[in-house]
Amino acid sequence: MGDSKKYITAEELKKHNKREDLWISVQGKVYNVTDWIKQHPGGDIPILNLAGQEATDAFIAFHPGTAWKHLDNFFTGYYLQDYEVSEVSRDYRKLCVDFAKAGLFEKKGHGVMYSFCFIGFLLFLTFYGVIFSNSFLIHMLSGALLGLSWMQISYLGHDSGHYLIMTNKGFNKMVQIMSGNCLTGISIAWWKWTHNAHHVACNSLDYDPDLQHLPVFAVSSG
Repeated sequence: MGDSKKYITAEELKKHNKREDLWISVQGKVYNVTDWIKQHPGGDIPILNLAGQEATDAFIAFHPGTAWKHLDNFFTGYYLQDYEVSEVSRDYRKLCVDFAKAGLFEKKGHGVMYSFCFIGFLLFLTFYGVIFSNSFLIHMLSGALLGLSWMQISYLGHDSGHYLIMTNKGFNKMVQIMSGNCLTGISIAWWKWTHNAHHVACNSLDYDPDLQHLPVFAVSSG
């Protein structure tokens, strides 16, 4: 018996690249995510950046294993014709599997609390130096310690925004809010919305939100 699957070409897939008509391909299967984009936890920009394209590597990078079971809800019945995996993608996917088997994606738990204690110690030294000393050098040192503490806070915010660094989502969200909203004054929800899109279209002048600096800077591909 012949192959009963229905196929579309990559060129045909590219035609479905608009918000109101948005298809992507994951592992050669074509999905219609037009309606899902409104509910996507990672925001609409990452999906819009991949509209009409093969998106397997991005899907692997930004979704846990449990997300795969939801894809069938959006399957169009079509497969991508002449679907091939490049050598780079093959190596990347093997690396992801090896990392998962080695437990490198597991939650970090108490290590985060040690980091918070270290940050608290740095902040204590900063305030102590400013409040209880009139020395110019001590004040300069306090400023340096404050900068160092903000660096450590940004690392926590970055990691917690990308994946679970605590034992559950509730604690992870607490770390996000403390490190982002409370200690640095940056909305962690806004950061995740833009930074995940940055990784999907890294350094793209058209689609990377982290490169959109107007009105401070004007970035041009020319």
